[in-house]
Amino acid sequence: MIFINKLIINISSLKFAILLIIFIAFASSLGTLIPQGNDTSEYIELYKIKPFLKILDGEKILNMGLDHIYTSNWFLATLVLLCISLAACSFRRQIPSLKASFKWIDYKNENKFKKLQLACNWESKNSQDAILNAEKLLKANGWESLISKDRISARKGIIGKLGPIIVHIGLIILLVGSAYGNLTTQSKEIFLNPSEELELINDSTNRKLTLQLKNFFIERESDGSPKQFISSLDFNPKNSDNNLIKTVEVNHPLRYQGLTIYQADWAISSIILKVANIPYQLNLKPVPEIGEQVWGVLIELGENDKKNYLLTVDNENGPVKFFDAQNFNETDVYIDNKKVVINSSDVEIKEVITSSGLIIKNDPSIPFIYFSFILIILGTLLSVIPTKKLWILTNKDSKKIYMGGLSNRNLAGFRNEFLNLSIQLKNY
Repeated sequence: MIFINKLIINISSLKFAILLIIFIAFASSLGTLIPQGNDTSEYIELYKIKPFLKILDGEKILNMGLDHIYTSNWFLATLVLLCISLAACSFRRQIPSLKASFKWIDYKNENKFKKLQLACNWESKNSQDAILNAEKLLKANGWESLISKDRISARKGIIGKLGPIIVHIGLIILLVGSAYGNLTTQSKEIFLNPSEELELINDSTNRKLTLQLKNFFIERESDGSPKQFISSLDFNPKNSDNNLIKTVEVNHPLRYQGLTIYQADWAISSIILKVANIPYQLNLKPVPEIGEQVWGVLIELGENDKKNYLLTVDNENGPVKFFDAQNFNETDVYIDNKKVVINSSDVEIKEVITSSGLIIKNDPSIPFIYFSFILIILGTLLSVIPTKKLWILTNKDSKKIYMGGLSNRNLAGFRNEFLNLSIQLKNY
């Protein structure tokens, strides 16, 4: 029993909670620096030459579960332990403190006033009138009071005692919601071409949802650099009379029916061109050897002496570059412009088709997260409210009135309020 009591005391201590929070913050920082959820081979290859922090190679990262920190058993166990710590602190400290604050403390002896933060006394001819006047004055200033024949106990701001408990409840809901989200969140990264449809199925509810990419726009700066990516999505493509079209932009995610859709990337998927007046649509692939965002495909041109050309493009507005595979000479062809002869073949670019890169998430923990934030903010605001207590006692023998009080915070403000109340009572 003694061991259990000591264990509860240690778990509910502030030091223990701070250590857990520091550990969670450190683990989360590792999760930011180390890519999460990739294939095991990628970690072996990535940290083969340069180990993480010069000590952790790919195998060690995999063995320690650092490739999936937020869903690892040790990370979730830490969250559970922090929840237990917060709950133990609430039951051991905050709830008893709240209960104690609702109990009326009756001061029958003026000697007790010496132990209070603020105290004063003055002579009064009619002690009974002084008590009645004090009750009216305190009520007018928002004080709750308990009156006896010769004394008053008053309090104000008791609701502030609820603040820490509400904050703890909010933190527990946040931790539980985060853990729940890590285990149940579904995420999918896709590239859609205009008019292409995607059918989504919720694994937990089997609910189906079809969305279609209506349009994809790229806003560019004057120098040609990307400024914003905008996707128009139709969530009811099968009913042309009742289209439900919503837009998603970078840093402006779209939320719909429990889904969160992020504008994450873009690509050039294909190109439509004419070679010798024959239309072709060629699918493109990234060419990292040339540039970070360059897409291309090999194409054979020439009527008699055919040659391989590398077709590349890095901008939806063109130009499209044709590189001779032998000597790498470059020929630029612009969209819907004049025909260009390349190795005796007439080449005409009609359209460059871009695709929108979207991340679609189904996170059932979002309502819990939002609710926890509301509780934490509310609890923090309530915690700022000072809890003040005041006592007034009359002594018939000495014909004196004793007044004293205390506050758990903002003592300077309470001192001014205390002085104003004492002056008004003296002048009654």
